[in-house]
Amino acid sequence: MRRIKITLPATITDLGPAVGGLGLAVGLYTTIEISERSDDNLHVETEGEDAGRYSVGLRHPVVLGLMRIFQRLEETVLGLNVRITNQIPHSAGLGVETIYMVAGIVGANNLLGTPFNRAQILEICAQETHRPDQVTAAILGGLTTAVLDGDRLIYRSLPVETFQLIVVAPDLDDFARVLRESIPERVLLRDAVANLARVPLLLDALRAGDVRLLDQVGDDHLYAPQVRAHAPGVAGAAEAARRVGAQAVLMARGGILIAFADRNQRRVGEAMQAALQSTGATVRYWVLPIDRQGIVVSVAQTG
Repeated sequence: MRRIKITLPATITDLGPAVGGLGLAVGLYTTIEISERSDDNLHVETEGEDAGRYSVGLRHPVVLGLMRIFQRLEETVLGLNVRITNQIPHSAGLGVETIYMVAGIVGANNLLGTPFNRAQILEICAQETHRPDQVTAAILGGLTTAVLDGDRLIYRSLPVETFQLIVVAPDLDDFARVLRESIPERVLLRDAVANLARVPLLLDALRAGDVRLLDQVGDDHLYAPQVRAHAPGVAGAAEAARRVGAQAVLMARGGILIAFADRNQRRVGEAMQAALQSTGATVRYWVLPIDRQGIVVSVAQTG
């Protein structure tokens, strides 16, 4: 019987003007251990962030990922133990639900003797989650870009300088749903062009470690205005960060704020946290490296 251990990093997407397609892996992790049982029972155990948020049966995203591969191959295993140790809060917009699905897909592939290669697994994960940006960043690590063209995944790894990121996540009641419902289906051409024009400069700033350029081109004209409307403390948090030494502040998916500073990172995080908490939000921050490794999988034979 096999035991599979899978570790995946959190992902940041919709970074500044790059709304869609770009993913950055950061050093906050989920570890999933999947092992075969001698009976036909399924046992799911969770600990850490959001333990108990999901059903611990067939509807857990890790189990759904396992089932996708079993269904594709029309093959399964008798029974399973699934143990999840999670550092990534669901409400922070850091891709944890996608990561669970990816872990299940990768775990099932290994349980069945790896019938799919790495490129095929990337494509299957993107198809099943509909989040190619999160999938490629989590599996490959570093900075990636990806799109689904029909069922075909097109992706690349991109160069990125080594940064320490201050990641600030306000936990606002029903924020994600309200934000989804407030995003317009149509946008002004000038706003779309403003974003598109900034993306190549954003990528070059990330490649070169040019924080000043990041600050100059990091604004988003499509998504960020809605975040600011529903989370009024965001602008104040960015100002507080700059007052204590942050060189750039970008917004990412779900209202996450990403600050760049070459010193006093914790002081920057605390200042942003205090600014957002003054509006009544619950806020956490982390000082995180970029994860360059991506997924780590180990397979052991037991019994």
